[in-house]
Amino acid sequence: MSGVVGDGAGATTPDAATVVATRLGAHGLRGAGLPSLRDVVGHLGAVQSQEFHPSLWGIAQRTAGTPSAAAAREAFSAGDLVRTHVLRPTWHTVLPDDVRWLLQLTAPRVHRLNRPYYPDLGGPAQDAAATDLLAGAVAGGRHRTRAELAALLASHGLPSSGIPFTYILMRAELDRVVISGALRGKQQTYAAFDERVPAGYGPLGSTFDEDAALVELLRRYLRSRGLATVKDFAGWSGLTMTRTREGLAALGAEVEQVVGVGGAASGLVLWRLVDGPPLTGTAGDVQVDLLQGYDEYFVSYKDSRDLARDPLSAEAPAVLPLRLPGTEESPFLHVVAVDGRVVGRWRHVLSARSLRLDTQLFRPLTRAEQRGFLVQAERLAAHWDVELEEA
Repeated sequence: MSGVVGDGAGATTPDAATVVATRLGAHGLRGAGLPSLRDVVGHLGAVQSQEFHPSLWGIAQRTAGTPSAAAAREAFSAGDLVRTHVLRPTWHTVLPDDVRWLLQLTAPRVHRLNRPYYPDLGGPAQDAAATDLLAGAVAGGRHRTRAELAALLASHGLPSSGIPFTYILMRAELDRVVISGALRGKQQTYAAFDERVPAGYGPLGSTFDEDAALVELLRRYLRSRGLATVKDFAGWSGLTMTRTREGLAALGAEVEQVVGVGGAASGLVLWRLVDGPPLTGTAGDVQVDLLQGYDEYFVSYKDSRDLARDPLSAEAPAVLPLRLPGTEESPFLHVVAVDGRVVGRWRHVLSARSLRLDTQLFRPLTRAEQRGFLVQAERLAAHWDVELEEA
């Protein structure tokens, strides 16, 4: 049973179940969903997406009507959504209006994290030459695949494979030279940054202000994540804990602290927007979610991730890497969650006409949970416009 205990001064002390339920609502995983794919990405601020197609499912399942995979790909190709390295050294999907200020805020930190790898790029002269070649290759609306850019660099004697090539491309993304382009069949492409991203800094206006950018990111994070610690935001944003605390101080009366009670929530100092998602108790009906393995529901929280641990599966991990004690890492990348708690993993076999789901559960599902799983499996099949194979 979940609950919220008042302290007599207006503040509250939520238990673990309340924190989880509040987060599910804030993420858009409960209720009717946000109006569009763009609304979801804008609400979350950034969506981790190194697993590209599963990440589109994560966006679609938060959207009213659950848009199809084809519709999500079309939005991406049209430039309604863009994908680049930002916040941390991994890909994120963001809105075009947000990517410029997010990069200016977080790219310096990503560069510092990448610094040990940059000497492998061949030194400043080769790095500059590679950047110039990439910029010229994608100019004028010419969207290029990774293989095409690799061949171009190779023809000039520059790194074109392995880690050095990966970091050349990442550096060009961080420096706002290239960004995701339109899909070419199943292949992704790179495009010129300024041809896909509008001028200016979105919500900040025509000029960049680092403190305003920090406050905007922190405000958006708390609105879409519900309750989180200082370490949670620092880990997600790639920024320091010092900058996180400065941002919270700048928000002033817009934010408040609550202290978790009981179980994994015990003693956690959690921050929330005063006018943000209300503290929510668990619903009466069981709800199952089929979440992609790097869903924002997991990667948004570094410090308080154990709140996603299923109390009936105490030995099972709450987040990736999903490795059971004494076993190898599982090929089942994605997550089965019951009321926001991890109860197992899933993988899919997708053909032109059908979807088959395989699971590795940490405990047996109840009948209600089995029904909830089937509802979500059918929703996933509809997203891909195929039939669900019977188990």
